[in-house]
Amino acid sequence: MSLWYKMDFPHWIGLFLLVFTAISPFIFAYKNKTSFALATTISLLVTFLLQRIFDLIFSISGIHVDPHNLLVTIPNIAWETIELHRMLTATWLHADYFHILSNVIVIALVGIPLELRLGNRRFMLVYLVGALGGSISWVIFNAGSTVPALGASGAAFGLLGAYLACWPKDEIEFPFILIRKWPISMIALIYFGLEVARAFSVYGMGEWSNVGHIAHLGGFLVCYLVARPIAKRGPTPLDVVDSGPSQGGISSALQLQKRNLMKSLESDPWSENNSDAKVHNVLEKLRTAGDEIETREAWMEKLVSVVQCPDCNNQLDVKNSPEGPSVQCTVKTCNFSWP
Repeated sequence: MSLWYKMDFPHWIGLFLLVFTAISPFIFAYKNKTSFALATTISLLVTFLLQRIFDLIFSISGIHVDPHNLLVTIPNIAWETIELHRMLTATWLHADYFHILSNVIVIALVGIPLELRLGNRRFMLVYLVGALGGSISWVIFNAGSTVPALGASGAAFGLLGAYLACWPKDEIEFPFILIRKWPISMIALIYFGLEVARAFSVYGMGEWSNVGHIAHLGGFLVCYLVARPIAKRGPTPLDVVDSGPSQGGISSALQLQKRNLMKSLESDPWSENNSDAKVHNVLEKLRTAGDEIETREAWMEKLVSVVQCPDCNNQLDVKNSPEGPSVQCTVKTCNFSWP
């Protein structure tokens, strides 16, 4: 019988508090347009703090409010429909202070610059892929085991794998002996190499370990494989070499992406009016200066003040879209749009 059917009132209170604590930083980040990588770091830290508070309540009063056993990954029940959530919820729980700190250091220091490259939605997708990739790898390699697993290590290693796949020449601040900028390729490969060695010592040489090395490697490899397809349509070109990720850099990348999508202005739906010198002059200025989004929009504003819709002779307006500004008819039943 699933533990869900054995939940009592204190456990439901504990579950509600854990879920609320975990998602609140993301709600704040979404509303205020702040970093999702930072929100993830805060979410993991405050969730761990709440776990410690639950332990304190139990030690003082004997009341067990921690729904921990409902949320960790247990391989022998992981594929049961009612237990599938465990492979994700387990990645928000941690065993001790070293466990949480070793993960949030990577998630913060690697995740924030990676988010500036990917954008927040793609960052969260990569993060969740790493988290699930780590959990699924652990379940597959430990099929039938009743030993629980928890922690965001698969997601943290996933961020390293994704960064290595997409922008291997970036340098980020990281505490390797000294806190300074190190190449992400060096950081990622050192972490990966150490995990391969540790996994071999456990699975190849029979040494005991309570660390999920397979989950770490699984998260890394899955994200390494899927990161480029995810990032391909993102704000920053793959493999770009520049001064490094920054908020200004992502804004410039978005502008460049939008500029590259802008359509040609060679067609002329107002050719009958080109005898009008004013219309001809505006169109020529638009074509010669319309390579930049702002100047194209400005000259289109000028154009709609001197021409009408060639299909229905009604007023025109300038609208913005992912493909840049365009001239469109203000009448809903008319589908005129240029370019």
